[in-house]
Amino acid sequence: MNFLSNKYFLLILRLIVGGTFIYACAGKLLNQELFARAIYNYKFLPDVFINIFAIVMPYLELVTAVFLILGIFKRGSAFMIIVMLIVFIISLTQAYARGLDISCGCFSLETVSEKSDILLRIIEDIFLLVATFIIFIKSKPIIKQEIQQ
Repeated sequence: MNFLSNKYFLLILRLIVGGTFIYACAGKLLNQELFARAIYNYKFLPDVFINIFAIVMPYLELVTAVFLILGIFKRGSAFMIIVMLIVFIISLTQAYARGLDISCGCFSLETVSEKSDILLRIIEDIFLLVATFIIFIKSKPIIKQEIQQ
């Protein structure tokens, strides 16, 4: 398992996870109304929180993804992405379990009216979660890095 600590392997993981989150947030930033509609279709959040979530989430995804790619606050960025992925997995799983035939709203918002393969999105999010967890575990805390220098 030594390759998991390889800095190039961790960089590739950071690029994959960060790039995926940047790609995912692009459409959400450009059309927050459609993103809010996609969130509403999950019937998971109280209506009062939907617009706030639709506004804040894409910016949170963007900032944490950029920080992760650039190696700024790697552990903190990875932790935030882990939390987001857990929320996404729970949301998708409850929609799948309830038999909701909805668009994920994960990447493309033009197709909010089209149905997506929720199970495939859950599997993708689990892979991203594992990759981000590896980044989190294998990245050294800032304090530890300063002590070693």
